[in-house]
Amino acid sequence: MRNFFSACLCLSLILSSPLATGQDDESTLSVNGYLKLQTGVFVPMFSDMFQAHKNEAFILDMNDEPQERCDPIMSPQKPCYPSSHGQEAGSLSMFRSTLQLEGEWTPSEYVSVHAILRGVRSLMIEADGYAQMPVPSSSTDPQVRRDAAMKFVHENFYTEFDLREFYIDAYPTDWLSFRLGRQQVTWGETGQYRLLDVVNPSDNTWHFGPLESFEDTRIPLWIAKALIEFADLDQSLEIVWVPGLDRPEDMVTRPLTFAGVWGLPYSNTPSPFIIDEKVFLYPENSIEDTMRIGLRWKGNLTPSMTYSLVYYYTHQMSPPIPLYFDLIRKADGSYDSNHMERLYLGFPRQHIAGFTVDFTLENPIGAVVKLEAAVEPNRTYPQLSDTERKHVDPNNEQRYYFDNPQLMAVSYALVVMRPTMLEFLNPTQNITFVFQFIHTMVPGMTVEDEANLVEIPGFNDYKVRKWDSMKFVFAAFTNYLHGMLTPKVIAAYVYPDNGFVAASLAVRLGVHWRLNFTATDFFGADGYKGAGLFRDRDELNLSILCQF
Repeated sequence: MRNFFSACLCLSLILSSPLATGQDDESTLSVNGYLKLQTGVFVPMFSDMFQAHKNEAFILDMNDEPQERCDPIMSPQKPCYPSSHGQEAGSLSMFRSTLQLEGEWTPSEYVSVHAILRGVRSLMIEADGYAQMPVPSSSTDPQVRRDAAMKFVHENFYTEFDLREFYIDAYPTDWLSFRLGRQQVTWGETGQYRLLDVVNPSDNTWHFGPLESFEDTRIPLWIAKALIEFADLDQSLEIVWVPGLDRPEDMVTRPLTFAGVWGLPYSNTPSPFIIDEKVFLYPENSIEDTMRIGLRWKGNLTPSMTYSLVYYYTHQMSPPIPLYFDLIRKADGSYDSNHMERLYLGFPRQHIAGFTVDFTLENPIGAVVKLEAAVEPNRTYPQLSDTERKHVDPNNEQRYYFDNPQLMAVSYALVVMRPTMLEFLNPTQNITFVFQFIHTMVPGMTVEDEANLVEIPGFNDYKVRKWDSMKFVFAAFTNYLHGMLTPKVIAAYVYPDNGFVAASLAVRLGVHWRLNFTATDFFGADGYKGAGLFRDRDELNLSILCQF
């Protein structure tokens, strides 16, 4: 609410200013916005032969074979092993309304002010009953526990009334500019998997991230940015400083276990651990803990080739890493080795460096090629939930620390974009084809690491792959009737056996109205690996947007 009043005050000052009302011929003011309604339902698609996944869980025996059905809400740890985490076909996947107002005021050629105010409301969704709250409900009634989880998600993630962006652009010289305030910083060239787009965290709790605009899913931060232009060299240097003025929980990506609709299913941990409370150690509001700084050098090598070099010192924004835990004390004064009183998860510091190259291949190829690479020299990896790689605090026998390794991770992505004329599909407009390949390697992994390290804490079947973590993405889009209809297809394959296909149709109705209909089919052999985590999330989605 405080940010909302700040936003209203900022906008009112701009609108009431003599310059903003046109008393100075050099000043300009523009205000626009939109109202958007988006909803969807779960509908099993072709990969599931139009048969919904059964929402059930089983108690497993010592050989991981199912014995009897159980309720993962009541028993989120093994032996209650869920096979899916969603609702029945036809149930709501989301119902979200958004009002966004955007203002741009330019009092002179040297200064401009930009502000975005966004309000979001959503219905409570039944599937959020599967959200994993930091402190689960103590009730023994499954419906009470589900209701508590739904309320937790709705209050913490689905309601927003905030000053989303507010920054000042200053141009003191023709070679130096500043942007100060709450903003988004976009680095990198390859889009979907954000290898170097690492300044702002993201919120993907309300929908499947790759299907939404980064502008909507990024979490803006208070940032100071300077841009130095070297015109004679055709190069530039961008300096970014994030002082850590935001809420600690906004400084990192929202954990997907916090939402049940588009979050992760209950983990497949094989341990009998009971966890009473999960404590998230967000970056604290101190210069030492939250300050992040980055540099980007960007320029042209030839008229058809650009490049950039990037370095950023930050926090590991996702996933949260289990750091240590406290065992619960029993009545006799001993500690229960299977019962955690608190599990502490954090976001370790890390360095990220990389480069991008963007060049155009002229005829007869006629394609745009983008290459992006990122090196994380000290990425921290979580381990199996029952790992033996931990040690007791010598000063506190109740507390155990995980011996999480820090390893170098190397990722690169190659993107090829080519507009092609296929008259039998579209006689008047090109069809743009996009091919993308992403590969991640962790060359320093030992044999023990390969057996113990996982991509997401608790998902013990989702192991870190040393050499062959690969993703393939294909997209195609065009438009008909002078842009009134824009069909698009996206297909992603996550090696070795997961992925999704999304087909959408955007409709432009006059100047103000936009419709978008999307059908998404997830496929995956394992509900605890890659896109298979969403294999029971096949969806029909509709958005209606009115611009003004």
